[in-house]
Parts: sequence; structure tokens; C-alpha cells
Amino acid sequence: MRLAVVSDIHGNATAFREVLRDIDECRIDAVVCLGDNIGYGPEPEAVINMLRQRNFASVMGNHEMVIRNPDFLEWFNPAARLSLEKTMAAISIANIEYLSGLPDYIIAHGCRFVHGFPPDSPTSYMFEIYPAEMEKTMAEMTEPICFIGHTHELALIAYQEKSINRISLDGGAQSHFLDPEAKYIVNAGSVGQPRDGTSEAKYVIFDDESQSLEIRYVPYDVNDTIKKIHAAGLPRQHALRLSW
Repeated sequence: MRLAVVSDIHGNATAFREVLRDIDECRIDAVVCLGDNIGYGPEPEAVINMLRQRNFASVMGNHEMVIRNPDFLEWFNPAARLSLEKTMAAISIANIEYLSGLPDYIIAHGCRFVHGFPPDSPTSYMFEIYPAEMEKTMAEMTEPICFIGHTHELALIAYQEKSINRISLDGGAQSHFLDPEAKYIVNAGSVGQPRDGTSEAKYVIFDDESQSLEIRYVPYDVNDTIKKIHAAGLPRQHALRLSW
């Protein structure tokens, strides 16, 4: 089975459309989204509609948590808060109900999927986790692979023989073979707002037959999204982050 994992689309419909075209060309059997489908970007309603039309499974991201509980806005910095306020006003009632019902984690296809950090946190960043906690979490994982997002960066962490090995995915080889005797946390990067020094949309493909992980770099019209951010009156820094 070939599984595509997308994350952190953040209302960037222009990027997501190109990723969907790429997925359609890659013989994918299933797609799972790691949350933060909204926030920052100018077209949250379009992104949600595309997810729902294709019946992609998605977990709850920290940005979706505001839809479930508006008091969670206090967790965000002022720019992100303004963006989310505008986002909530732009989403239909049907999509608000959809986002409010997203699960904190999904177990499917022999893998675990969570936005922030396993087993079920939408808010914990991987870089906040101390080595001892990382080792304990991975030792206790019942699934061999957990896919996460949240940081907008690509990363691969392997756990084998009681040791942790961090493997860089940025700008390197596009395919990585996984050891079936190890456990992994895969940070799938970001479709809508990558923070790895390049502007392409990113997502990953896992092939369980070959035990391989493929990093997909998808170019899109960044200027189109930037213009839409400005037209929507969203914070200028959300546009600046798209240009490298």
C-alpha cells in the first residue's frame, strides 16, 4: 500500500491543489492529513472542501482546536490570533461542525497519526521533547510508525536497541528505506507554509511493501497565495514566510 501523508495546509488552497495533482500521479492508495488545515492562509473554506470531497481522514491540529473551543485563541500570538479570527468568520457552519469533530489522533494502515506529538497531543512540538521523554514515548509506541506535523519541518527519528537516531530529511535524498525492526516518528513537513528554507509544498509517501519513505517537493504559484493573503487582510508576516 502507498500512503500519502499531508500536514499543515494552513488555508493555502493554491499549494494544496498542486499537491493533489501530484498525489493523483503517484499511485496513492490512501491519504491522511495531520491537521492545521486552517490558519495563516487565505482560503480555509476551499481547503476544507477539498479534504471533505476526497474523503481524506484528518486529525485535529492546534488551529482547529480554536474552532472546537474559541477560548483556545489565547494560546496563540497576536498575529496568529487575528488570522484565526478571520478564518472562523470565513468558514461555513457545516465546515465548523466538521472541524470541531476531528479526532486528536488516528490509528490506521498500521500507523499512528497525530498533529503534535504521540500519543495524542495536538499542541506539543517535537523540539520541546527532552531525550529521555522521546525515548520513553517511542519505547511505548505500539505502532511502528507515527506521523506528526506541527513544526512545518521535515524530520525522521528512529528508535532501535534503546537508542534514538535523528535523520535529517531537509534538502537531502528524497527516498529513505526504513528498518522493519525499528520504530519511527516521521515529521511530514508542511503543504501550506514550510519553514525549511524552501518554498515548495512538502508531503511524504510511505510504501509499506518496500518499507520506504519518499519526500515530495511540489512547486506552486507562491505569489498567488501571497496576493490572496494581502487581499484577505491577513497579517503580512504570513505572506513573508512563504518567500525564501
